[in-house]
Amino acid sequence: MKSSEKKKFIATLSAIGIVYGDLGTSPLYAFREALKGLPVTPDNVLGILSLIFWTLIILISIKYLAFVLNADNEGEGGILAMLALIKKSSKNAFKLFFGTAVFGTALLIGDGMITPAISVTSAIEGLNVVSPAFASLTMPITIIILIILYLCQHYGTAKISNLFAPIMMVWFLTIGLLGASHIFDNTLIFDALNPYYGVKFFIDNGWNGYAVLGGVFLVVTGSEALYADLGQFGKSAIRAGWYVLVFPCLLLNYFGQGAFILVNPAAISNPFYSLAPAWFFYPLLLIATLATIIASQAVISATFSITKQAILLDLYPKVPIVQTSSKEKGQVYIPQMNIFLALGTLFFVLTFKTSSAMAHAYGIAVNLEMICVTLIMMYVAHKIWKWSYLKIMLLFVMFSVLELSFLGSNLFKVLTGGWVPILFAILSVILMTTWHEGMKYLKTIFYQRKGSLQENIARFSVEKLKFLPDKVAIFICEPYDESAANLLEYFKLNGAIPETILIVKINIKNEPHVSSSNRYELTKLHKHVYCLIIHIGFMQVINIPTTLAVAKKNNVFPFNLDFKQVTYLVEITYISATERKSTLPFFWQEKLFAFLMHNSSIGIEFYHLPYNRTIAIGSYCEF
Repeated sequence: MKSSEKKKFIATLSAIGIVYGDLGTSPLYAFREALKGLPVTPDNVLGILSLIFWTLIILISIKYLAFVLNADNEGEGGILAMLALIKKSSKNAFKLFFGTAVFGTALLIGDGMITPAISVTSAIEGLNVVSPAFASLTMPITIIILIILYLCQHYGTAKISNLFAPIMMVWFLTIGLLGASHIFDNTLIFDALNPYYGVKFFIDNGWNGYAVLGGVFLVVTGSEALYADLGQFGKSAIRAGWYVLVFPCLLLNYFGQGAFILVNPAAISNPFYSLAPAWFFYPLLLIATLATIIASQAVISATFSITKQAILLDLYPKVPIVQTSSKEKGQVYIPQMNIFLALGTLFFVLTFKTSSAMAHAYGIAVNLEMICVTLIMMYVAHKIWKWSYLKIMLLFVMFSVLELSFLGSNLFKVLTGGWVPILFAILSVILMTTWHEGMKYLKTIFYQRKGSLQENIARFSVEKLKFLPDKVAIFICEPYDESAANLLEYFKLNGAIPETILIVKINIKNEPHVSSSNRYELTKLHKHVYCLIIHIGFMQVINIPTTLAVAKKNNVFPFNLDFKQVTYLVEITYISATERKSTLPFFWQEKLFAFLMHNSSIGIEFYHLPYNRTIAIGSYCEF
């Protein structure tokens, strides 16, 4: 096998292990939920299977794999990457779709709480098939597994990710073989390939049939991972994984469940585990549990990545970001978000108790996020791909009608649990927009009044200050501060100045990654003062000491930089919300922004600076 072919093969296996974890575990509960409340008749089973088949074809095979994956930002995917792509073409369009992208991001973060809860619970519920007496053990076992999962997050996925692909390969082959072993129990099941039965299902069942459509939508939960993980695996690997293994195995399992239910209607309480022979039940329970843990891990890791993007795009308060792999830049761990996700996941388990109850809260979050992607994609297709309005209407109307139909059905679930992810998304949107608008005020109003960096340096006089030979001070200038006025005031107050001052400015680009050759821009501002602009992509982690070490290795600096001797300086902005000076739409938003600024990570943690060599300089801002 050639080297290029080997890389593609490995990438495809990895994509199967991570990208399709969530979508691949849907057979545990999706078919059961789609038929819930309906009599198990041939017409109903054929109707549900026809809807499942065509939903997978239209939304996954056509929308996401054929079109959405092409809306990449220099190889990176995800709704925030798409927003950054739009910002390159039009600032007005960025403002127009800003709220849509933020809402979609909030829904994805919420999905990071729901997926582990429903996935692991549905796997452990297999014990109920053995004996109803095991029902009381489902929740304790689920909680223990989830707690262990979140406690292990700080180790990162680098050490165990190599196991993901083999386990998920076994999972997909297992569910495919289980379905294939029963698919001929009733050959009538093959008629479900005809979309006529999907239409007939609604004609026969009316509003009752439409109400269960939300259960059908559960077969595509996890589709957002196809796009979010684009940069890690590439289009060809994701597409190959779907068509070669994932899609055939999912169809075999869903159709196998349908054929088995036609012969054994009583098995509808848990049709997935009913497919397994008695001798294989416990091995299947183990495989299913491992698969759901992997699915949960993939969603949690994706949530960390989304949060990192949001932080660098000024949509989320700064919190410490830990790089967990020296090889994979996309593998990060965010301690505060991990705690938040853990509490949210345990809340879902303790509140809803069963996977059936959680399904009411699950589908609507993914459904709304999918609609957000469709709306932004329509703009991308017209302005960036130069599609005609007719072509956009013909294609995206089909997606929109289907997604809005699912949304209408999912709205039936709002009062029984669907309100939870919607409320969470609304609260998250308020938080992110408040942070974004507050940071915009700091950039454009507060720090602008302090003048530019060049002006302040020109007025800076060092004659009256004590000179400190062989000393180097590195000042980390926040992205919203273009003046470095706090640094110069600090030296005046101390009456001393080091031999060399390096002002480091971080420039977050509207592109995912910036190569090391294009990352550094050094300018001499004064005899003793240099300014280094570090260009960072919104998918990259900011680690100042490591970045400066690479710059030194590349001979960027004309002076000696001994990292054991340098002093780092960072600035902290204290916000005071005053009702008489309204800068945000509502006074409570000013209070919220002040609270977020007070509780966000200071530069020492965020930039990974050494505590024993870092000084924090404060400034005061009235809103």
